Amino acid sequence: MTYEDESLLLTDPEVLTETHVPPDILRRTEQIKELLGALRPAAQRTKPVHCWVYGNPGTGKTATTKWVLRRLAEEAGVRGMYVNCWEYPTYFSVLDRLVRELRVLGAERLTVSFKLERLQRYLGTQPVILVLDEIDQPAPKERYSILYNLCQLGNLGLVCVCNSPHVYFELEDRVKSRLNPTAVYFPHYSADDLLAILERRSEYALAAGACSQEVLSSIAELANGDARVAIQTLRNATLLADRERAGRIRPSHIHAGWNSAKDLKKAQRLRKLTDHHRLLYELIAQRPAILSGDLWRLYLRTCKDRGLKPIAVRTYSDYCNELVDLDLIQAKRAAIQGKVREFSVLR
Repeated sequence: MTYEDESLLLTDPEVLTETHVPPDILRRTEQIKELLGALRPAAQRTKPVHCWVYGNPGTGKTATTKWVLRRLAEEAGVRGMYVNCWEYPTYFSVLDRLVRELRVLGAERLTVSFKLERLQRYLGTQPVILVLDEIDQPAPKERYSILYNLCQLGNLGLVCVCNSPHVYFELEDRVKSRLNPTAVYFPHYSADDLLAILERRSEYALAAGACSQEVLSSIAELANGDARVAIQTLRNATLLADRERAGRIRPSHIHAGWNSAKDLKKAQRLRKLTDHHRLLYELIAQRPAILSGDLWRLYLRTCKDRGLKPIAVRTYSDYCNELVDLDLIQAKRAAIQGKVREFSVLR
């Protein structure tokens, strides 16, 4: 028996996990409307419109797309699949997962062309929606193969999910032309949005009287628009209060839970990035602030010292933008002449 099985305050731990998809999605009405509008043709057995879903981490992208898949399946029998491209980062692995999950007959042969031909035949009889979460994780060449080959398949609708719009604009023109997606933007949640989400989650996950409205409001403010941080903070605070047999969640539990959630979020995001992303973050974190030109020169020296091949200056700029989009660093216009930015770590 685990400790959580003995919990007095956390009655349903799964509700406060990152993978939980609630029965209703709060404060994302417009995004749900846009997704359903693009994907509903599948209910009439025609090809859905591809979608490009983007927004900062913790804005509800994954939960909302999974919820939309579930709704289309329940209401219209539309087949949907979810693939995390961090776990399946190659064209072959995505294609193999797709044909195996759909149980496409004869597609077990280990050749891409055969799997693709059998999948195309399967899709002639019924539409399928494929969510490609973290589409920014595959290497550019693999990302090109995934999107270029899958988006042209009849009756297959792609929902590409990522943190930044930069990933779409960096695609080759012929991929963008074939994909031609509906863009669905997920902005940061407001504190009121997060409070509503936390109230709903606590109803299902916590024992009666486990926390007050003030506790949930404090967590919503601390989370700064990130639902993952808010939910993880509530979970951490609950487990800490339970361990102490405190009877209810108190302010001291909130701040300890928030610090743990922040550290976990940062570690998870850095783990999914390249060695050069992590090196740039390390160099920025070592000082209070650094100008973009100074960072580039320091990066080149560090690569030389460590025997690393440096990335191109264009890629360097893209990587810095991605660190900003992931809320790992912040950038502001430097107080000097020219287009110079000053980077610092978000504490």
